[in-house]
This record gives sequence, C-alpha cells and structure tokens, in this order.
Amino acid sequence: MYPVHPAPRTAILVPWFHGGLRAQRALRVFPHGWNREAQAFMPGSIAGTIEQLTAIAGSGAPFLTHSVIVLWRPGQVRLSEACRDSLWAAFHVPVFEQVIGKSGELLAAECEAHDGLHVVEPFSRGENDSLDDSLCPCGRKTPRIGVTLGAALERRIASYAR
Repeated sequence: MYPVHPAPRTAILVPWFHGGLRAQRALRVFPHGWNREAQAFMPGSIAGTIEQLTAIAGSGAPFLTHSVIVLWRPGQVRLSEACRDSLWAAFHVPVFEQVIGKSGELLAAECEAHDGLHVVEPFSRGENDSLDDSLCPCGRKTPRIGVTLGAALERRIASYAR
C-alpha cells in the first residue's frame, strides 16, 4: 500500500514482498536488492529493510521524488526517530514504515499523517506497541500501533476541551 496516491515508480528490494500492488507497472520487485537494474528503473520511491536503505544511503543515495518505505516483519524493532532522521537526511523524502507478514501480506502501514501504523491485518505486536483506536489525523478510523505519546495526549486533551 503506497501511503499517498498515486503510487510513483517504486523499487521494492525484498524478495518476500507479494502484495497486490506488485502487479502494477509502477512497482517492481528487485529480489537481489539495490543494483544496476534497480537504479536503471529510476524509482521515485524505494521500499526495503532498514539495513538495505541504510546501505544505499551510505553509498550515495539516488535521487528520489516521493518517499522511502521501511519494510519490517512482526517481532523486529521499529524504526527509531534517529534512523528516520538519517534516512530523511540521505534521501530528502518522507520516510514511512510498513509491516509485512510471513506470506508477504501487508499487516500495518503508516499513513501521510505519520501518527502510528494503521493495522490492516491483526498480528502480534511488540510489548510497547499499544493499540490506539482514536481517529487518525489522516481521517481513517482503523486502529493504529506506535502512536506517539504526545499526539495521543493532545487528542485526549482536545476531547476533554470540547
């Protein structure tokens, strides 16, 4: 699921991605990661693991026009703010996160509001990932994990003020 539509030309760097978007011409899976073929594809967005994206950033990041999408699996550590900042500094585009299941299905995805990951399919979350079912600033009502404490507190205060 691309966070903002329409989806740009996107290079997906993991072989375990099998989402429905794979069939679209703008999206292409490069199972061996970033290479000359992926670079020749001239993506506006790149989706890969934090390790892949950090390696690309360290070797001279390509020019992107849209975003970087960090893909991770349940049980893995979420993206830290420091990692998010370093990816922003390297690629100069917004950074999003998505959780992909064992069968390649999308489990959760960050929206353009960057206020947690919208849960698409239930999965076992980390012990620090509470579920927030309040309205997201993007307008979607689906539960989210990883909502920032400051944003959750602001929403609670605003609801009491009404």
